[in-house]
Amino acid sequence: MLHACKFKSCRPHQQKDLFCLPRQERFLVSLHNLWFCGIISSMNKNLTNGVIIMSFLKHPFLNLRIGLVHENFAIVKKSDKKLWKARGFKRIRKYPIFQYKPNSYEMIMLGVPSNIEEFGLETLKNSRIVDVSTCCGTYGMGGPGFFGLKLQTKQGTRWLTYCIWSAGEHILFDDNVLECHPDYAEKYVPLITFNDYSNSLERLKNRLSDITIQEVVLSKESIEIMLVDDHETFHSIKSYKHSDKFPEQGGTGKKRNSFEVGEMKDYWLVTYDETHLKV
Repeated sequence: MLHACKFKSCRPHQQKDLFCLPRQERFLVSLHNLWFCGIISSMNKNLTNGVIIMSFLKHPFLNLRIGLVHENFAIVKKSDKKLWKARGFKRIRKYPIFQYKPNSYEMIMLGVPSNIEEFGLETLKNSRIVDVSTCCGTYGMGGPGFFGLKLQTKQGTRWLTYCIWSAGEHILFDDNVLECHPDYAEKYVPLITFNDYSNSLERLKNRLSDITIQEVVLSKESIEIMLVDDHETFHSIKSYKHSDKFPEQGGTGKKRNSFEVGEMKDYWLVTYDETHLKV
């Protein structure tokens, strides 16, 4: 049977005070309220204050919820710890990575990616594309299909990644969609084809290789990355929250928005090379 609560913050007229506290303090107050109300009175107090608190307040960079991204992790050599700390990363001792356990000379560190606006649209100018990937990101046992550009920027090597599911279906390069379900290939003529995936991806990489970013135009629902190649030919990478040029989904046969919550900037993240984005 529950006991009368001894904490004022459990009283209805003072509930609002609880939500004015920082997240960690709010959790501790709530935990003590549950303890004194008898909800968890059967539990050992040391277990409560140790295991439960640690399970909720483990690491400041867990569960970031930046768009779809929960974490930005890196597997680094222990000898490089100072370098990664200077980049803002913090060590985490236990972090689940599918079928992987760090060696004795490695560690896992978590950081916080910058969105494209935080990194700076001006900073991206004159960055050179050195690689392309259509399979950035991980959900543990597979990938969400983020689209990434590996860039040589003024601040060193970075990845600019469009962090939405199956991002290739929502990106236009020179007004041609990158990918689509095989059922709609004839209608949309994607640059990367299902039946010749490796070769068509390689052709796209060759087209983008060494191209330079001239300018980035960003709004709440759209982005245009203007590019120029060695022959002074202009190209563009575009995406929108919604566009008729984006194909239908294979499973539903319906079009979908690129994202439902937030703005375009929330889904274009800039990360250090050799790090991973987890949803």
